[in-house]
Amino acid sequence: MENSENEEKKERQVDNLINLVENHTRTKRHLEQYSHIGNPENKENAREKQKVRKEQIQELKEQLTSNDTKTREEQLEDLKEQYESVQNYIEHNESKMNPEELQNLEEKQENRRIQIENLE
Repeated sequence: MENSENEEKKERQVDNLINLVENHTRTKRHLEQYSHIGNPENKENAREKQKVRKEQIQELKEQLTSNDTKTREEQLEDLKEQYESVQNYIEHNESKMNPEELQNLEEKQENRRIQIENLE
């Protein structure tokens, strides 16, 4: 049973990685093609999103390529760091974000909060 759960987790991580890379690539291309037009504030917001995506991509790559499993404490520490990072991002960019993106991030934060509680 545990092996099946690990496989499902890996599959979700791979799907998430694919999604992040596609979004990162699409936004990068858009910024390159349309850098001469548009609102500078929107471009800065997109660059901030790109930074968060890069961090998430790197984290997923590390999770997928590591052979050893993290201890409960390490998982908890990673979750707390990610939660704080995203919370700071939300606080600084909330007014610039569209409502759907904000809602998605808040839902993810709630899931992280629940995971943190379960690990503590």
